[in-house]
Amino acid sequence: MDISEFSRLNDKGNYSRHPWETSRKNVLHTFLKQSEIQFPIERIVDIGSGDAFVIHTLVEKNLAKEYYAIDTAYTPEVIAQLKSNNNNSQVVYFQNLKEYLTTVTEKAPTLYLCMDVLEHLEEEKIILDDLQSKDNNYFFFAVPAFQSVFSSHDVLLGHYRRYTLKQLMTVLNNYQFTIIDKGYYFTSLLLFRKLDKFLKKDKDESIDNWEAGKLKTAAINTMLTIDFKISLLLKKLGVTVPGLSCYCLCKK
Repeated sequence: MDISEFSRLNDKGNYSRHPWETSRKNVLHTFLKQSEIQFPIERIVDIGSGDAFVIHTLVEKNLAKEYYAIDTAYTPEVIAQLKSNNNNSQVVYFQNLKEYLTTVTEKAPTLYLCMDVLEHLEEEKIILDDLQSKDNNYFFFAVPAFQSVFSSHDVLLGHYRRYTLKQLMTVLNNYQFTIIDKGYYFTSLLLFRKLDKFLKKDKDESIDNWEAGKLKTAAINTMLTIDFKISLLLKKLGVTVPGLSCYCLCKK
């Protein structure tokens, strides 16, 4: 999750969640539900957890026995606010992956989430070097797709790059991840981004400044739900369609 969202933590009751956040959460839930992972798993670790929205949706579904959220923006003040915002839930917060790995040392089946994180790193090794041990864990990676639509909006969000699915797979294969599922999602958003790029239309909206009304937000959520269901159907038929994001579910 992009770091810009932290500006809204103290005003939880008065902001509208961006439809991309809601839809991305639904995408994750669907991929986990249809995966081979046996839930509840012992641990879920969300790397780049942001305002902890996603991991708390997994807490609500009781998908693990332990939950950990990691983000470089987690100062003691931010952690205190997150705990307050989420009724002091069982989620434990860490500022970086190394801190988590040196604190939680007992091995247990773990699902690591790394959604929209790698593109924020100048080098992917900053995180992937710390995920080298082979402990029969699962990993869900998601990144923005296609460098051809890289724009000032990516710069606003702190992105270094975008990926094709093949490029993401190459990175993960180089770190000995076994890819068990892969693909793209949000085809309609890719089409809109290509049109924006063609028209040289810059976006200044980030996740934390979504101010559209409930009707527009609901309409976009519905569009993305339909978009995702169509891509799932095509995938079952053996047809891969490109999207604004790509993902790999892995095991190591």
